[in-house]
Amino acid sequence: MSFKQHVFLGVTLLSSVAVIGASVQSTTVAASKRRGKKVTKVSKTYRTKATKVSHKAYYSLSKTGKTYKLSGTLKKPVLKSNHALKNYTKTTWTRSKQMFVTKKGKTTRYYYVKAAKNKAAGWVKASQLKAGKNGQATTAKKTTAKVYYKNAKSGKIYQLKGKNSYVTFKKGVKLVADQKYTRTQKRTVYKRGKKTTYYYVKSGETKGWVWNGYLTTKAPVVPEPTVSGLTTPGETVDGITSYNVSGNTIDPYKSEDFSTVDVPSDYALARYKYQYSPTYKAKKTLQTKSETLSVVRHTGADSDYALKSTMYLPLDGESTKGINSNPQSATFSKDDHYLYVMYVDKSGKGDDDQMGWVIRYDWQKLTALGTRKNGQMQLIRKAAVNQYHNKATSKDKAILKCIKVGPTFNTGHAQSLALNPRTNELWFVKKHQADDQSTVERLNQKTLKPDAAVNFTLKSGMHMGSVLAFDNDGNAYYWTHTLSAWSTAPLNSAKIYKGQISTDRIHFSLVMQGLSRVPGEVVQSMSYNGANNRLYLVSNGSIFSVPVDKLGQLDASDVSATNFTGDREFEGMMFMHQSNQGFVLTNRGPAILQMTN
Repeated sequence: MSFKQHVFLGVTLLSSVAVIGASVQSTTVAASKRRGKKVTKVSKTYRTKATKVSHKAYYSLSKTGKTYKLSGTLKKPVLKSNHALKNYTKTTWTRSKQMFVTKKGKTTRYYYVKAAKNKAAGWVKASQLKAGKNGQATTAKKTTAKVYYKNAKSGKIYQLKGKNSYVTFKKGVKLVADQKYTRTQKRTVYKRGKKTTYYYVKSGETKGWVWNGYLTTKAPVVPEPTVSGLTTPGETVDGITSYNVSGNTIDPYKSEDFSTVDVPSDYALARYKYQYSPTYKAKKTLQTKSETLSVVRHTGADSDYALKSTMYLPLDGESTKGINSNPQSATFSKDDHYLYVMYVDKSGKGDDDQMGWVIRYDWQKLTALGTRKNGQMQLIRKAAVNQYHNKATSKDKAILKCIKVGPTFNTGHAQSLALNPRTNELWFVKKHQADDQSTVERLNQKTLKPDAAVNFTLKSGMHMGSVLAFDNDGNAYYWTHTLSAWSTAPLNSAKIYKGQISTDRIHFSLVMQGLSRVPGEVVQSMSYNGANNRLYLVSNGSIFSVPVDKLGQLDASDVSATNFTGDREFEGMMFMHQSNQGFVLTNRGPAILQMTN
């Protein structure tokens, strides 16, 4: 027999022994089971010893993965979850050890990791990690000052908080087109394993960190200023000089560029049946004491205020009973000496056809005569009643002398009387509904009738809003209730318009960010408070406000909202110009309520 034959025979014999051994073992186990003996099984889960590995950065975007706390033995390891990876998607995990766990024949690599976020630690499946840093940054370095501009993309400036091992982005402010941003520092920020460069920039009061990809050194091309809205003087009829504007007076815009800032749904009030003041009928209109409309809910800055009646307006005219029962708007003179209130008599067929008048109240003298003093607040209404019955006393006459009633004229809906503090002119919207053409008129403060009317068209199919307000710089504003939704402006959202009103020019533009909800379904008033630089949108029982200097860049926290008790009809809102005092004009019966907190 040759050497190869010997080897082959030996291998064959060994294989036979192995097979026989396996068969015997199987037979023995089976026999043991039949005899009822206990059989020791090999554990299905076991692990290797943990070994050190080089430190390496990872991040995880897993929404279901977890880290685990390890206990037990090598043969019987126990893994108990202690952190959910979904809470750590913006931080870096650093590995330091590894082990292998075998379960049901499948072996999985685990890393021991620690998070930069809050030093959370545990064992995690290596497959749920991705190599790279996340939410970490380098130390900021000073750079040569350089001017940048917003590029075509939409970006924000942020405050970076925390240490380099874990940074977070806070309080984003949108970049503004055509605005200069000066870079003074730069640093690297790691996001999901990638290095990104951030610049520290300043622009006026705005400063913070912005991704360099949102900036460009190329200055934007500034278009020539538009000349739309310039007026042409026309005829003067009955003391009113007409001014006419040809062409559109609102800047073009794209609805897809519009957006809204969220307002909690609870603050948008539905229509309700208007209620009378609780003591109006009980006192037969001669109310002596103030009443308060309390706050139902409020949110945001300057939102926690109640409304307390401070002056009950007269109802009767000199020769007509109850004629002054329907005030629509009010505003103070620039020196806060007078209060102008515009009324209608409901004789017109539509809003644009209403006839009305303005009553000028000497606020300071009426206050000095005690008409706002609690306990004798009936004095103004009582004086009007006595005058109607030709029984005015000397006290009544002193009060009536402080009240000047203007002539009747076509006021339109009359819910827009407002003072431009920059020009000291009173304006109101006379026509806003009949067709494309709108009309605003200037009210003479002495004669209490219009002396100028400007006729214009915003654009085809678009009407002027029915309310009006001016800020301290002379900018005009109105807001509207969205009744035909855009993809970017949902039904019942609010749009705000900003522009200019004068006998020289009419010009408006849509503020390209509105509110997701209106304060209520009826647009009642708009007002401006120079003390806090906020615009107020008024509906019945509900008032919203926003900061003027953040229009177009509002965050949800910038919107203040207040709802009130009473189910009253809010007709107008006005603020004093020389002090931080605000008031609301209500109906049923007509009264001035002061904001109090």
